Amino acid sequence: MILVATGTHHQPFDRLVAAADAVAAVMAEPVVLQRGCSTRPAPHCEVHDLLPPGAFEALVGRARVVVLHGGSSSFLQARALGHRPILVPRRPELGEHIDDHQLRFARSLGDAIVWAEPGALLEAVQHGTRVLPGADPGARSRAFCEAFGRLVDALCAGDGSISGSISGSRDPGGRR
Repeated sequence: MILVATGTHHQPFDRLVAAADAVAAVMAEPVVLQRGCSTRPAPHCEVHDLLPPGAFEALVGRARVVVLHGGSSSFLQARALGHRPILVPRRPELGEHIDDHQLRFARSLGDAIVWAEPGALLEAVQHGTRVLPGADPGARSRAFCEAFGRLVDALCAGDGSISGSISGSRDPGGRR
């Protein structure tokens, strides 16, 4: 399955919707499209205007290829689940966003596939990677849980062993 997400920004992203539908018309696998506020039809796709966070994460986890707008949150979520997403930054000169921050973000990522023109999406999807080599989708969650567990253990110990262990914490006298 190929997942394409335009994000939730209030300006339509018809260029990506059209490209997703063109890909779906020729691919032998389903294309699931989260199209946001775009109203352009995509008859070859399974279309969702919006997806709840849990449903989006489940689709990312099942997808062979993930194609995203150039927003950082979706990108980080796809990476955390082991994907090397194809990014399609919104362009302000086409009325897709208010500035070019998505394009600048996408260009700053050395390991993301950046696509900007409709004709190149099919080729990028055909050569897209499913999972990064050595990816461990649960690593961030485990690291957080382990650090949180150590903090709880130290708080429960009540022996002052966490003094100064939290960045920016203050001692009882108000000093850093």
